[in-house]
Amino acid sequence: MKHILILFIAVLCSAYTVKAQEYIADKPYQYQVGLFWNAIDDDGNPFEGLLRFRPNWNMIPLPTTLSFDYHIKGGFSLEALANFNRYKPSNNVNRGVFDKKFVFNLDINAKYAFGQLMKQPFFDPFIFGGISYTLRPPNIWRHMLAPNVGVGFNFFIREDIAIQLRTSAKIGVVPEFFTHHSNYLHHHFGVIYVLNALPWNQDFSKKRYNWLFKGYNWKGNNKQ
Repeated sequence: MKHILILFIAVLCSAYTVKAQEYIADKPYQYQVGLFWNAIDDDGNPFEGLLRFRPNWNMIPLPTTLSFDYHIKGGFSLEALANFNRYKPSNNVNRGVFDKKFVFNLDINAKYAFGQLMKQPFFDPFIFGGISYTLRPPNIWRHMLAPNVGVGFNFFIREDIAIQLRTSAKIGVVPEFFTHHSNYLHHHFGVIYVLNALPWNQDFSKKRYNWLFKGYNWKGNNKQ
């Protein structure tokens, strides 16, 4: 009876270890937080002058976007971004020029990252989509609700710190449906910090990254 009990406990411990390793493989991180600069292109011409920084892009010199990302499983996560910006008096806004006004935006997205499908930990492209609320000056579609779709990239400096670039399109549906004057592009550049990140050299995912950390034996170092 004693031997059966010991065997039963050993099986339970083994099953728990396997489940824990599977959980860590499915959860390469738990949370991400980020701080970004953001630029709004709201000139009323959504398909023209996409890279005309002046007079189309509205920015503030300081980073004014906060992000929070909660990992679900595999490449899937949920994220929220709170953005603060302002329109410059000299910029084109909906095909016109306005006084300096402040803008607030809140995004809630579902995100899928492709980094887990790639055999390297440094570059992590992703796509996302969700819903966006924008509060703009009174004469420029003050309250706008819009679907939000976009693409981005993480460039990891280490397993818990990355530089992120992303861009998204906000397609207004309230108060006007798909009106060019209400749509705009939103760009972000910043840094993310990954909480409880899985170390690159920790083998929980079938030696996915081990080739990066091998100690190779060079011929010149071999003793005869």
